[in-house]
Amino acid sequence: MSQGELTAQLHIAKTDRRVLNTLLHDYMPFIKKCVAGVFFERQSKAENLTDAMLAFSHSVQTYNPDQGAFIQYAAAVIRNRLLDNVRKELLVQKRFFSFSGKTDEKYNAWETGISLQSYDRAEEEHNLRLEIEAANGEFAKWGFSWATLLKKCPRQERSRQTAQRMAEAVLQDSVLLADTLSTYQLPVSRLAQTFPRKALEKYRQYIVALIILSQGDYPYIYSFVPHSFIEEEHT
Repeated sequence: MSQGELTAQLHIAKTDRRVLNTLLHDYMPFIKKCVAGVFFERQSKAENLTDAMLAFSHSVQTYNPDQGAFIQYAAAVIRNRLLDNVRKELLVQKRFFSFSGKTDEKYNAWETGISLQSYDRAEEEHNLRLEIEAANGEFAKWGFSWATLLKKCPRQERSRQTAQRMAEAVLQDSVLLADTLSTYQLPVSRLAQTFPRKALEKYRQYIVALIILSQGDYPYIYSFVPHSFIEEEHT
């Protein structure tokens, strides 16, 4: 992809959820490499990856071509976010070691090597809260909430993949999608011609949530909640 094509795709991704998710999928090796480059043993790799994905999405939303190449900009944003997490962890340790009179060579090494640029995490968290509230309002129209959704999510990977294929079947049919969104009813009878009715009824909320999040304006939520749904199409 040329720089011009990438710049155009990044511009579209600011408002188009599918394009943003495609970028997340295509750049996942790069994101994982960024995570591997900034790792502190007391931190969870899974949490670091989630933070890196959020930072990547933030870089898409805030990128200006005048700032230089996107890949360098995204790498800086991700690194700053991860280092910010390290810094917070080290501050906790510093207070502990100061209190106990001990020293920690790992802490000293990290503290010496860390140089942070400003990163507006508070704004990102605020936007994420707004998205969660907005999505919860949409869920309410279908008779469920985030709390009930968590209880209804499929636990096994195989079940999640089946539910994700059900959601994709609706999203790929424009007429079926329009009818689903206007009636607030999952087309169980139609989908049951292809998928098990029991699974449709059991995972209805999860399927609906994927459809809602893929169609609405939820860049922060969609960057880390249903990304496997898009990745499924490429595997």
